[in-house]
Amino acid sequence: MMNMKARIFPILALACLSLSSCLSYDADEFTGRIMPRVASYTSGVTNDWIYFNLRTGEVFNRTAPNQEIKEGEQKNRLDWDIAFCGYHVRTNSGTSGNGKGGAIDLGYGDYDRWQHIDQLPKGQGWVVDDDKTVKITYSQSDWFRYVNTHGLDPKENPWFDPNNGPQRTLTSANPLLERNMFLSGPPMTYTPSYHVYAVRTADGKHYFKLQIISWYNQHTEIDDTGGQMSYYCDELKQ
Repeated sequence: MMNMKARIFPILALACLSLSSCLSYDADEFTGRIMPRVASYTSGVTNDWIYFNLRTGEVFNRTAPNQEIKEGEQKNRLDWDIAFCGYHVRTNSGTSGNGKGGAIDLGYGDYDRWQHIDQLPKGQGWVVDDDKTVKITYSQSDWFRYVNTHGLDPKENPWFDPNNGPQRTLTSANPLLERNMFLSGPPMTYTPSYHVYAVRTADGKHYFKLQIISWYNQHTEIDDTGGQMSYYCDELKQ
C-alpha cells in the first residue's frame, strides 16, 4: 500500500507551486495621472473645481478651493481647458467658459487606439457645457447658509435626507462628460464607464483624449473614501 506521506507530498508540492505563482504575480503599474487632491463638497465649498491648462500643464486650485480661480471667474479666462469637481467635468465652453472647448464620446475602452486628430469622427457635434443638466452636492456650510438666507426651517430642510441623500444644486458642467461615472448604492459605489472622450482646448487648436480609470487613487494601497481620481489624458497628434 502506498505510504500516506507519499500521497500527500505531491499535493503539497503542487499547492506550494501554485501559491508561489500567485504571490509572484504583479499587476501592470498604473502610468496615468492622479488628481492633486479630493475636490468636492467635503472641502466646505460646493463648487470646488480644479482647473487644468492642458496646453501648458498648469494647474489652478491645486491645493485648496478658489485659490487662483474663484467660482465665476473661469467664465472669462482662456488659460484653462478642463476642470474637475469630483467626477463632474467642465470644459472651457458654453456656460462654463468663453473658449472653444467641448467634448465628444469616442466609445468604450481602447484608449491606445486614438493617436491622431484625423481619427476623430467627422461631422460629430461637440458637446458644450450647460447649467441645466449637472447637479453637484452642496457643502454643509453652503446649505446652511442657503437655509438661513431663504428663511427656511433647518429641521424641515436638513442637509442630508435618509430617502434622498445630501442636498444638491445645479452647476455649469459638461453633460456628456458627466457619463464618465456610474453611481449606485447605498452604500455609494462609483464605477467608471471606461469610455474614451476627446476634449477640445479653449483655443480650439488642440485635442486631448481622456479616460477615467478609477474613483480611487491607484497609487495608494488603501483608499477608503475615494475622490482623488485616477485617469489618463494625452494630447492627440496633429
